[in-house]
Amino acid sequence: MSNLKLWVKRNFSGIIYFTRTKKNRNKITKNWLHSLVTLRLQKLSDASYNVFTYHGEDGILLYLLTKMENVPTTFVDIGAGDCIKSNCSNLVVHYDWQGVFIDQNKKQLAVGKRFYQSKINKGASLKFLEKTITKDNVNSVVQETGITGEVGLLSIDIDGNDYWIWKAVEIIQPRIVIIEAKVEFGERSIVVPYGDNNHHTADKMYNGASVEALRKLGLEKGYKLAGANKQGYNLFFVRINESFPAETTEQVLNDPDTMKSFYPESFFHEHIFEIKKTD
Repeated sequence: MSNLKLWVKRNFSGIIYFTRTKKNRNKITKNWLHSLVTLRLQKLSDASYNVFTYHGEDGILLYLLTKMENVPTTFVDIGAGDCIKSNCSNLVVHYDWQGVFIDQNKKQLAVGKRFYQSKINKGASLKFLEKTITKDNVNSVVQETGITGEVGLLSIDIDGNDYWIWKAVEIIQPRIVIIEAKVEFGERSIVVPYGDNNHHTADKMYNGASVEALRKLGLEKGYKLAGANKQGYNLFFVRINESFPAETTEQVLNDPDTMKSFYPESFFHEHIFEIKKTD
């Protein structure tokens, strides 16, 4: 993002996103949600609805929360970007959730801090932490914010070592986990090995973990795959004992447009992956 765009967002985000923060928008969302909970959804992505997100994540989250009990209103957002186009934004603005936005980009975090300033002035506990998260520091970094134990939501979106970060998380026990998958890897159960610099290499196609690998990691950590956004790349996990049916990797990836994005077989012969066999 250019410095000019960042400056505009930092100074005018309240105007840019005004219609999304109005109380009337929350009323509209609640009416939509009320009509939705009476329906029998075929897939979790059928609950797609956007307030601050772009691919239905706000609605999916709200739908999950209506079906769950005693969920703490605390979040940890790793890879928060500007903290506005976030899986956590709607929860903060309209439902008074509190938590921490973590990103390595100081300028992006400044946009978010300015956007939420009125909330902070009224006593909201929102933290903005400039940090590069690794598998070795994730627990200590989160602990430094004062957040431990059960939380409502953990969102991980760093376009690289996401799998390894979630695998390492122990300091918090989220009720919902949203994590980005590499749908381009198709139905394989593979992970790009952990790497420094968030495993960003000259080959920008070579990072992340497949849906199936993340599904298996979820099971190892006591979570089931409840579903994904319509494009399949943002996965939603809930604890095994929740009443939601689990979706399969095939169900998540069966959208025709998603399947068109699968990498060719040659890609997998030219790169090194870890194969995740446990289930």
